[in-house]
Amino acid sequence: MLSKTKGTLCFRHICRTGYSPNRFRNRVVRWFTSGDPKDTFISMWTFFQKQKFGSGTLNSLEECFDMFCRGFSGYGPYLDHVMSYWKAYKENPNKVLFLKYETMRGHPLPYVRILAEFMGYGFTAEEEEKGVVEKVVNLCSFETLKNLEANKGEKYREDIPLNAYQNSAYFRKGKVGDWQTYLTPEMAARIDGLMEEKFKDTGLLEHFQ
Repeated sequence: MLSKTKGTLCFRHICRTGYSPNRFRNRVVRWFTSGDPKDTFISMWTFFQKQKFGSGTLNSLEECFDMFCRGFSGYGPYLDHVMSYWKAYKENPNKVLFLKYETMRGHPLPYVRILAEFMGYGFTAEEEEKGVVEKVVNLCSFETLKNLEANKGEKYREDIPLNAYQNSAYFRKGKVGDWQTYLTPEMAARIDGLMEEKFKDTGLLEHFQ
Protein backbone atom coordinates (compact mmCIF):
# COMPACT_ATOMS: atom_id res chain seq x y z
CA MET A 1 0.00 0.00 0.00
CA LEU A 2 1.15 3.55 -0.69
CA SER A 3 0.44 6.21 1.88
CA LYS A 4 -0.69 9.42 0.18
CA THR A 5 0.22 11.58 3.14
CA LYS A 6 3.78 10.44 3.70
CA GLY A 7 4.60 8.71 0.42
CA THR A 8 5.51 5.45 2.11
CA LEU A 9 5.26 2.16 0.25
CA CYS A 10 4.64 -0.90 2.40
CA PHE A 11 4.73 -4.49 1.20
CA ARG A 12 3.54 -7.64 2.95
CA HIS A 13 4.13 -11.32 2.14
CA ILE A 14 6.69 -10.77 -0.58
CA CYS A 15 10.21 -11.91 -1.25
CA ARG A 16 12.79 -9.25 -0.43
CA THR A 17 14.57 -9.68 -3.79
CA GLY A 18 11.44 -8.70 -5.69
CA TYR A 19 9.70 -6.13 -3.56
CA SER A 20 9.97 -2.58 -4.87
CA PRO A 21 10.28 -0.87 -8.23
CA ASN A 22 13.29 1.44 -8.44
CA ARG A 23 11.12 4.52 -8.49
CA PHE A 24 9.82 3.66 -5.01
CA ARG A 25 13.14 2.43 -3.60
CA ASN A 26 13.78 5.41 -1.31
CA ARG A 27 10.25 5.46 0.07
CA VAL A 28 9.88 1.81 0.95
CA VAL A 29 9.27 0.72 4.52
CA ARG A 30 9.28 -3.01 5.18
CA TRP A 31 8.62 -5.24 8.14
CA PHE A 32 9.31 -8.92 8.32
CA THR A 33 7.89 -11.29 10.91
CA SER A 34 9.99 -14.38 11.43
CA GLY A 35 8.91 -17.53 13.22
CA ASP A 36 10.39 -20.86 14.16
CA PRO A 37 11.10 -22.58 10.81
CA LYS A 38 9.60 -25.79 12.18
CA ASP A 39 6.26 -24.07 12.74
CA THR A 40 6.64 -22.32 9.40
CA PHE A 41 6.97 -25.64 7.61
CA ILE A 42 3.96 -27.16 9.36
CA SER A 43 1.83 -24.10 8.60
CA MET A 44 2.84 -24.29 4.94
CA TRP A 45 2.25 -28.03 4.68
CA THR A 46 -1.18 -27.97 6.32
CA PHE A 47 -2.15 -24.95 4.19
CA PHE A 48 -1.30 -26.74 0.96
CA GLN A 49 -3.39 -29.69 2.12
CA LYS A 50 -6.45 -27.44 1.94
CA GLN A 51 -6.06 -26.68 -1.77
CA LYS A 52 -9.36 -27.37 -3.51
CA PHE A 53 -7.97 -28.22 -6.89
CA GLY A 54 -4.58 -28.91 -8.41
CA SER A 55 -2.46 -31.47 -10.18
CA GLY A 56 -2.85 -34.18 -7.58
CA THR A 57 -2.17 -35.28 -4.04
CA LEU A 58 0.67 -33.63 -2.16
CA ASN A 59 3.72 -35.61 -1.18
CA SER A 60 3.77 -37.01 2.34
CA LEU A 61 4.80 -34.84 5.25
CA GLU A 62 8.17 -36.61 5.34
CA GLU A 63 8.81 -35.98 1.65
CA CYS A 64 7.75 -32.34 1.88
CA PHE A 65 9.87 -31.88 4.98
CA ASP A 66 12.92 -33.21 3.16
CA MET A 67 12.28 -30.82 0.26
CA PHE A 68 11.87 -27.91 2.67
CA CYS A 69 15.20 -28.71 4.33
CA ARG A 70 16.86 -28.91 0.92
CA GLY A 71 15.56 -25.46 0.00
CA PHE A 72 12.50 -26.25 -2.10
CA SER A 73 9.89 -23.74 -0.95
CA GLY A 74 8.27 -20.51 -2.03
CA TYR A 75 10.86 -17.84 -2.98
CA GLY A 76 13.60 -20.46 -2.65
CA PRO A 77 15.28 -21.70 0.53
CA TYR A 78 13.32 -20.43 3.51
CA LEU A 79 16.37 -19.82 5.69
CA ASP A 80 17.93 -17.73 2.92
CA HIS A 81 14.70 -15.75 2.77
CA VAL A 82 14.87 -15.02 6.51
CA MET A 83 18.59 -14.25 6.31
CA SER A 84 18.05 -11.70 3.53
CA TYR A 85 15.65 -9.71 5.68
CA TRP A 86 17.91 -9.97 8.73
CA LYS A 87 20.81 -8.54 6.74
CA ALA A 88 18.61 -5.76 5.38
CA TYR A 89 17.45 -4.96 8.91
CA LYS A 90 21.02 -4.81 10.23
CA GLU A 91 22.12 -2.62 7.31
CA ASN A 92 19.17 -0.24 7.43
CA PRO A 93 17.11 -0.49 10.65
CA ASN A 94 15.28 2.73 9.81
CA LYS A 95 13.72 1.12 6.74
CA VAL A 96 13.39 -2.52 7.82
CA LEU A 97 11.71 -3.80 10.98
CA PHE A 98 12.44 -7.40 11.94
CA LEU A 99 9.94 -8.96 14.34
CA LYS A 100 9.56 -12.38 15.98
CA TYR A 101 6.17 -14.07 15.65
CA GLU A 102 6.42 -15.98 18.91
CA THR A 103 7.07 -12.82 20.92
CA MET A 104 4.38 -10.83 19.14
CA ARG A 105 1.85 -13.61 19.65
CA GLY A 106 2.52 -13.72 23.37
CA HIS A 107 2.73 -9.95 23.98
CA PRO A 108 1.14 -8.04 21.07
CA LEU A 109 0.56 -4.65 22.74
CA PRO A 110 4.14 -3.30 22.76
CA TYR A 111 4.74 -4.53 19.22
CA VAL A 112 1.65 -2.80 17.87
CA ARG A 113 3.10 0.41 19.31
CA ILE A 114 6.51 -0.34 17.79
CA LEU A 115 5.01 -1.06 14.37
CA ALA A 116 2.88 2.10 14.46
CA GLU A 117 5.91 4.22 15.33
CA PHE A 118 7.99 2.53 12.65
CA MET A 119 5.40 3.35 9.99
CA GLY A 120 5.21 6.96 11.14
CA TYR A 121 1.76 6.70 12.68
CA GLY A 122 2.47 6.38 16.39
CA PHE A 123 -0.40 6.52 18.85
CA THR A 124 -1.13 9.84 20.51
CA ALA A 125 -1.44 10.27 24.26
CA GLU A 126 -5.18 10.70 23.81
CA GLU A 127 -5.43 7.45 21.84
CA GLU A 128 -3.42 5.64 24.49
CA GLU A 129 -5.71 6.98 27.20
CA LYS A 130 -8.81 5.85 25.30
CA GLY A 131 -7.44 2.34 24.89
CA VAL A 132 -7.05 2.53 21.12
CA VAL A 133 -3.99 0.27 21.17
CA GLU A 134 -5.91 -2.46 22.98
CA LYS A 135 -8.79 -2.07 20.53
CA VAL A 136 -6.43 -2.45 17.56
CA VAL A 137 -4.92 -5.60 19.09
CA ASN A 138 -8.38 -7.06 19.66
CA LEU A 139 -9.63 -6.09 16.21
CA CYS A 140 -6.61 -7.64 14.48
CA SER A 141 -6.21 -10.67 16.73
CA PHE A 142 -6.05 -14.16 15.27
CA GLU A 143 -9.21 -15.14 17.11
CA THR A 144 -11.20 -12.14 15.86
CA LEU A 145 -10.14 -12.56 12.25
CA LYS A 146 -10.71 -16.32 12.25
CA ASN A 147 -14.26 -15.86 13.55
CA LEU A 148 -15.32 -13.19 11.08
CA GLU A 149 -18.29 -14.34 9.03
CA ALA A 150 -16.29 -13.84 5.82
CA ASN A 151 -13.71 -16.38 7.02
CA LYS A 152 -16.15 -19.11 7.99
CA GLY A 153 -17.50 -21.97 5.92
CA GLU A 154 -16.74 -22.34 2.23
CA LYS A 155 -16.36 -18.70 1.24
CA TYR A 156 -13.79 -17.50 -1.30
CA ARG A 157 -12.35 -14.09 -2.14
CA GLU A 158 -14.37 -12.73 -5.02
CA ASP A 159 -11.52 -10.64 -6.41
CA ILE A 160 -9.34 -13.70 -7.13
CA PRO A 161 -10.57 -15.87 -10.02
CA LEU A 162 -10.13 -19.64 -9.67
CA ASN A 163 -9.06 -19.26 -6.05
CA ALA A 164 -7.77 -22.62 -4.80
CA TYR A 165 -8.22 -21.77 -1.11
CA GLN A 166 -11.25 -20.96 0.95
CA ASN A 167 -10.90 -17.95 3.23
CA SER A 168 -10.93 -20.26 6.24
CA ALA A 169 -7.75 -21.96 4.97
CA TYR A 170 -5.71 -18.94 6.02
CA PHE A 171 -6.59 -19.44 9.69
CA ARG A 172 -5.47 -22.62 11.39
CA LYS A 173 -4.38 -22.47 15.06
CA GLY A 174 -1.93 -19.60 15.38
CA LYS A 175 -0.30 -21.73 18.04
CA VAL A 176 3.40 -21.46 18.85
CA GLY A 177 5.19 -24.82 18.94
CA ASP A 178 2.51 -26.82 17.15
CA TRP A 179 5.27 -28.46 15.09
CA GLN A 180 5.71 -30.87 18.02
CA THR A 181 2.42 -32.51 17.01
CA TYR A 182 3.83 -33.40 13.58
CA LEU A 183 7.62 -33.62 13.60
CA THR A 184 9.82 -36.26 15.19
CA PRO A 185 12.76 -35.22 17.39
CA GLU A 186 15.08 -36.22 14.53
CA MET A 187 13.25 -33.95 12.08
CA ALA A 188 13.35 -31.05 14.54
CA ALA A 189 17.07 -31.59 15.09
CA ARG A 190 17.66 -31.47 11.34
CA ILE A 191 16.09 -28.03 10.99
CA ASP A 192 17.82 -26.77 14.14
CA GLY A 193 21.14 -27.92 12.71
CA LEU A 194 20.49 -26.11 9.44
CA MET A 195 19.64 -22.95 11.38
CA GLU A 196 22.85 -23.14 13.38
CA GLU A 197 24.86 -23.57 10.20
CA LYS A 198 23.09 -20.79 8.29
CA PHE A 199 22.77 -18.21 11.08
CA LYS A 200 26.08 -18.76 12.88
CA ASP A 201 27.87 -15.52 13.85
CA THR A 202 25.05 -13.35 12.47
CA GLY A 203 23.16 -12.63 15.71
CA LEU A 204 20.09 -14.27 14.27
CA LEU A 205 20.36 -17.47 16.28
CA GLU A 206 19.85 -15.49 19.47
CA HIS A 207 16.73 -14.01 17.92
CA PHE A 208 15.16 -17.48 17.71
CA GLN A 209 16.02 -18.50 21.27
